[in-house]
Amino acid sequence: MNFFKRNRILIAFLLVVTACEEVVDIDLRYAEPKLVVEGVIYKDSVCNVRLTRTADYFSSEEPEIIEDADISISDGSISEQLVYTGNGFYRGITITGTPGTTYEIEISQGGETFLGSSTMPDGATIFSTHYTRSSEVSILNPEGKLGFTINSKFYDSPAEDNYYMICFRSQGELIEERFFMLTEKGANGGSFDKINDMISFSESIFYDGGIVDVELFTMDEPVYNYFRQLDDIMFWKRRYIPPVPYNPVSNISNGALGYFSAMCYDSETLVLE
Repeated sequence: MNFFKRNRILIAFLLVVTACEEVVDIDLRYAEPKLVVEGVIYKDSVCNVRLTRTADYFSSEEPEIIEDADISISDGSISEQLVYTGNGFYRGITITGTPGTTYEIEISQGGETFLGSSTMPDGATIFSTHYTRSSEVSILNPEGKLGFTINSKFYDSPAEDNYYMICFRSQGELIEERFFMLTEKGANGGSFDKINDMISFSESIFYDGGIVDVELFTMDEPVYNYFRQLDDIMFWKRRYIPPVPYNPVSNISNGALGYFSAMCYDSETLVLE
């Protein structure tokens, strides 16, 4: 799975002052470029990181691709250097994601050092998915467009606090322009229910039909907070009133933007027809 292709959303636009992932700041003064980190290690997979640097708002240049960084990752027992593979991407070799492990990342570039860490939780597995369809005219659907309601169920371990993200994609592109963020207590959108330790989540989408991937990510709290804020900033039009501009809080030190995440991932594919 190409995480970066599937999850990047207009990195070039970013912050007006400094940014990661289409964030807006009202102040139009010049600001120094900032390092943008997009790093992830999945269960049973090696670490992948992409580095760019933001351009100033008034610049017509695209964000700079960082090709000369030294990146290392450690699982607490061993460490390794990531290998540069081109276009700003760096890849691990032997260290793979294991639930319960805390991973430390160190990035050295331009005389500066940036640190981050993330703990991989036990991953949730999708128990079932199904959908219903309707083109009934209603207040929310005055034109009677074809819509699908997708329901997913997964088990939530009661032994610890858990943090999830659900996305709906077709051919790698978000169908619903949302990051649906869930805990055992609720969600930031859609329809949420929990019976015993089974979470049920439903969302209705307007779609012509076809293949849809239902993706479930399990992450630690700092990364959950990052994507929850990113969703708030990017997709505020659902609320009609924009939020006060701000940066999602990064778990990378020294003023870097973006995130480093140790995640578990599961998905189910539906054919909507």
